[in-house]
Amino acid sequence: MSAIDWNARYQSGDTPWEKGEPHPELPFLLSTHCDLFADAGAILVPGCGFGHDASLIGKIARGLTLGLDIAADPIAAADERYSARNLSFALGDLFEWKGLYDLVFEHTCFCAIPLDRRHDYAETMARLIPSGGHLIGIFFLATGCDDNEGPPFGTSLAELHHLFEEAFTLEWSRKPAKTFSSRTGSEEELAMIWKRR
Repeated sequence: MSAIDWNARYQSGDTPWEKGEPHPELPFLLSTHCDLFADAGAILVPGCGFGHDASLIGKIARGLTLGLDIAADPIAAADERYSARNLSFALGDLFEWKGLYDLVFEHTCFCAIPLDRRHDYAETMARLIPSGGHLIGIFFLATGCDDNEGPPFGTSLAELHHLFEEAFTLEWSRKPAKTFSSRTGSEEELAMIWKRR
């Protein structure tokens, strides 16, 4: 997916995105949009790392929740730490992944990929999510970095609309009321729900 050796980053502990818990806004999304998560036959969490978000989602989802990451060590750790009948973890490259998912939950995957692959990401989401399915994400609007520095790479509302509007319709968005204390503020994130046309 990228030239970065993500597994080496995990092995060295150079993982500033790893917070040891699900995103603080995720419980709100799960409670206010419970039907989307609970009714999904299959859910994908790309770039899942140690699986905190995937595990929390799996607790209310009736279908299978799959955490996917390109780094082997966090996948092994997630598999060992979190166990549920409808939760699993897999090692793989998102851009090469196959399958159909009624819902994809995005948090820290989009901002980690190289800028020149963002159209590939949008096309991959359109391929993996069938009509009527949803992409639910917490996107970084800014990171304090220059455009070409990162990851994480910031984005803009205009770019998100440009990337996803061809295949998706925006149903809902808001700035998260809660985020990690180490992040500079909720104004740098945007929670969004996109529905596949």
